[in-house]
Amino acid sequence: MVRPVLASLAVCAGALAVSPSAAVSEQRTGVAAAKVSVVARGLEVPWEIAFLPDGRALVTERPGRVRILTKSGDLRRSPAGRVRVSADGEGGLLGLALDPRFGRENNFVYLYYTTASGMQVARYRFSGSRLRRDRVILRGIEAGPIHDSGRIAFGPDERLYVATGDAGDESLPQRRGSRNGKFLRISPRSYRGRGGRAEIFSRGHRNPQGFDWQPGTGRLVATEHGPDTNDEVNIVRRGGNYGWPVVSGPRHGRFRAPIATFDPSVAPSGATFVTKPGSAWTGDYLFATLVGEHIRRLVISPGGKVVRQQVLFRGRFGRLRTVVEAPDGSLYALTSNQDGRGNPTGADDRILRIVPPGR
Repeated sequence: MVRPVLASLAVCAGALAVSPSAAVSEQRTGVAAAKVSVVARGLEVPWEIAFLPDGRALVTERPGRVRILTKSGDLRRSPAGRVRVSADGEGGLLGLALDPRFGRENNFVYLYYTTASGMQVARYRFSGSRLRRDRVILRGIEAGPIHDSGRIAFGPDERLYVATGDAGDESLPQRRGSRNGKFLRISPRSYRGRGGRAEIFSRGHRNPQGFDWQPGTGRLVATEHGPDTNDEVNIVRRGGNYGWPVVSGPRHGRFRAPIATFDPSVAPSGATFVTKPGSAWTGDYLFATLVGEHIRRLVISPGGKVVRQQVLFRGRFGRLRTVVEAPDGSLYALTSNQDGRGNPTGADDRILRIVPPGR
């Protein structure tokens, strides 16, 4: 167990290529230092973090464990739950989301993971400090050694959104009978009931890894891995087709265009909008990068254009899997240096707490 050790780290700006159509510029000046603390060390490929109403947090580890981070910042050694997963390649225990009525009407937690027969979303019950499986609510998503996506989150409409990758099979994102390469949406009646049903919200995705809803507009904004180049940030709309594998990067014709692309690849992953007032980043979209080894901050206008961007903490912590806003307005980031592609140190993997400038 590791107590937070506070360190003040300067924000780092860097130049990475973006699509000319995105009309973005790199912000380089006038940025105050952010404060970063290492909350916990010694995790094994943490993937998602979600905060409970009592101030604790649940953290998934890809080998199949759900850990508890206490309100005081201690990582409990004994897992809250274990999930039998197939952890080949990029698979394992991935996404986690709390029911919108958690703590009021139920204690449901939803986990997204790979098995030998494909990907599943399962409902669990959380009691005290233990998770117990209740029911699998979604199957029929192919898993592969790459491009399993893995993020789930509840939208403002209280529907459960499930991002799926192409599982290494480029024929699936455009195939109407497949749930792969899609954003899926599940109704409360289904995810709290017997499950099984999912609406195809959008298609043509390669490997979406993070998403959140823009305050004020309600737009769903998502990151997506490109094929070595042309990583994307998309506004995902119901019924939209995002083109993979027909096109990648700037779109044309019937396919929807991304609002930003990145070349060379940064491998964008988990993302959050900063919603709490009082900071220099309030309203902005932040996402973690794996290959890029930084957090990217985008300023997105109400009209859906990226008008500024900034690279934060480049090279400081290695591969970063996700960044999540905590109830107190700080941000929690997870490193992913033990995922087989990083260069872990004795401190990896870690949970970081970031206090945005101005708070």
